[in-house]
Amino acid sequence: MTDTNSLSEQEIKQNLSDKHKNFDIKIFDMLPSTNDFAKELINSNNFVHGTTIIANSQTKGRGRFARTFFSPADTGIYFSTIIKKSLPIKDVSLITIISAVAVCKAITKLTDLNPKIKWINDIYLNGKKICGILVENICDFNNMQSKAIVSGVGININTKDFPKDIQDKAGSILCNGLSRNKLIAEVLNNLFDLSKDVYNKQIIEEYKTLSLVLNKRICYTKDNKTFTATAIDINNNGNLIVRDDNNCISILDCEEVTTNTISN
Repeated sequence: MTDTNSLSEQEIKQNLSDKHKNFDIKIFDMLPSTNDFAKELINSNNFVHGTTIIANSQTKGRGRFARTFFSPADTGIYFSTIIKKSLPIKDVSLITIISAVAVCKAITKLTDLNPKIKWINDIYLNGKKICGILVENICDFNNMQSKAIVSGVGININTKDFPKDIQDKAGSILCNGLSRNKLIAEVLNNLFDLSKDVYNKQIIEEYKTLSLVLNKRICYTKDNKTFTATAIDINNNGNLIVRDDNNCISILDCEEVTTNTISN
């Protein structure tokens, strides 16, 4: 009997759109980090556009600020895909925006659920984080453009037993019959279609409609100080625009944001 939960290059490629079927898909039972593996391929020039590294589990999965991303076997999807694109360094963060939209669109299409985005890179469902995204850039220092960009995605599908330090914050999709292979393929289809034009303003508009923080009170940390403000907009560069109680406007780039009113 075929294990419908098994990761399968064949099934992933069957669900990729025709323009993406030639992607190099590499599947491993376990890796320290799919992002690190992808960066090694880039640094050795051993990759093509769309090369995707998938692991059934990770021992050193990570997110922003070097935080651990819990990656147990069989219950989630953990992959990193390489986008061979030359972008100014300041614009690489747009790939995070695109990745988040790609994940939400894929989950909604395959499950009819409505995940939301906590700026800038976390996906939430029913008040809990179900997905983290880590975008990393390999720079061409000759022209200060990106040589290639790694988009790393970790999604909890059926993970139920989380470590104590995250069990109140982490959640899973928990949708019976959801194929990990189909979800990977759908995220990749969306990601590479959207990344053709990273400056398409409709992407930011869609990101805004999926936002959990817009028009809410937030806390953020900058220069080791904590501030409270209201999130009022997201600009075309993906920055979060906030207004404090003195009506002063600040633009957040990569700061950590929290809100006590995360819900779906």
